Amino acid sequence: MRRQKKDPRGVNEQGKPAESAASRTVSEPSGPREFFDLENCSASPESEFLQEVITSSPEATFELGRRIARSLTGAATILVSGDLGAGKTVFAKGIAAGLGIDPADVTSPSFTLINVHTGRLKLYHIDLYRLESSGCAGLGLEEIFEDPQGVVVIEWAERLPWPPKPSVRVQFEYVDDNSRRILISGAVQREAI
Repeated sequence: MRRQKKDPRGVNEQGKPAESAASRTVSEPSGPREFFDLENCSASPESEFLQEVITSSPEATFELGRRIARSLTGAATILVSGDLGAGKTVFAKGIAAGLGIDPADVTSPSFTLINVHTGRLKLYHIDLYRLESSGCAGLGLEEIFEDPQGVVVIEWAERLPWPPKPSVRVQFEYVDDNSRRILISGAVQREAI
């Protein structure tokens, strides 16, 4: 069901949207079914992948984040974008749960900008909503990106003046009041992603 794409833009040779992006609907959490398998998303360490997932509830969005985090074995940078209320923080809570961190401890860090949580890997939860691109300079992000045991989740990542590489991009879009279309793309180069 999952198809790999080499072109990170998701277009074919004619520049039109590619029709081969994998699409999967994620509903309420159930059983051991894998929603997203990071280890099999690429054929080489530098290849790109694109996957579309539709979640039908906040619980399914949480479960997607949890499943992704459970497969992580080392550093990863996950750049999250989407409108207000689209599910970015719910997704981050799922990542926390997958790392063995109490999801109740993960809140939108809009006023503190960076929250650090310790689990099986260290989670840096960063929210750039209140910053312009120029405001990122003094945050020490370079050091965070270099933590070999750090999983970095950045909400409002489009505000970064220089997106870190490699990284995985997660774009949230509204389908309806409960459902979200989630596009996951990026380079698989750090240990886990």
